[in-house]
Amino acid sequence: ASSEALGRIVVEGSINLMYLTVLGDASTIVGFFQAWVDAHEKKLQDWKLEVSTSDSSSEICAMIDVRQATLEIYKEFIESLKRDSGISASDKPYIWRQKLFERFDRLGRRTDYYESYHRLSGSSHISGEDTMNWLMSIKVDGAAQQKMGAEAWAYSTMMTRIAAMFFVESIAACLITHGRTDNDDLTSLRYDLADVVEKISRAAGVPQVDG
Repeated sequence: ASSEALGRIVVEGSINLMYLTVLGDASTIVGFFQAWVDAHEKKLQDWKLEVSTSDSSSEICAMIDVRQATLEIYKEFIESLKRDSGISASDKPYIWRQKLFERFDRLGRRTDYYESYHRLSGSSHISGEDTMNWLMSIKVDGAAQQKMGAEAWAYSTMMTRIAAMFFVESIAACLITHGRTDNDDLTSLRYDLADVVEKISRAAGVPQVDG
C-alpha cells in the first residue's frame, strides 16, 4: 500500500509539472499558488465558524488567527511573483484547472487517469477493495494466501514502474520546453520502463486479452 500511495504522489506531481510546463505560463503558476492559498484560507474560516460556540473557542480561534496571519506571507510572495512577471489583476482568472482530472484531460491523457491514477487512489484512501481483499484472504488456505501476496507484490512493483514513467515524461516535458532537442536518453528510459511494466503485468493480475 505504501508504494501505491507514493506512486500516486509521483503521478499527480508529474501531471502538475507537465501541465505547468506544456500548457502554462507565469499566470498559471501564480494560479497554482493562489488556488492553495484560497482553499486553505476558506478551511481556516470554516474551522473558526465551527468552533465559534465551543467552550474553548477563544483559545482555538487564537491559534487559527496565527495561521491566517502566516498566510499573509504567502500572499505577499504571490504578489511579488505577479510584479516580477508583469501579471496584472486583469489577467484573472488564472489558467489553473482545480480538478486533477481536468489537468489530465487538457494534456490529452484522460485514459491515463483511469488506467493509472484512479487505480493508485485505492490504497492511499484505504478503499473498500483493499479491505475486502484482506478479509477474504484470511478465509483461504496458505497456498491461496501466498498467491494473493505474490500478485499484490507484483502489482505494487508494476504501479511503481508506471509512476516512474510519469516522472520521466515530466522531466522530458520540461527539457523539451526549454530547448533540449536530443532526448534519446529519456526516450530509451521511457521505453525500458514500459517494457518491464508489460513483462510483470500478468503476474500483477492485469487481464490478458489475446489480440
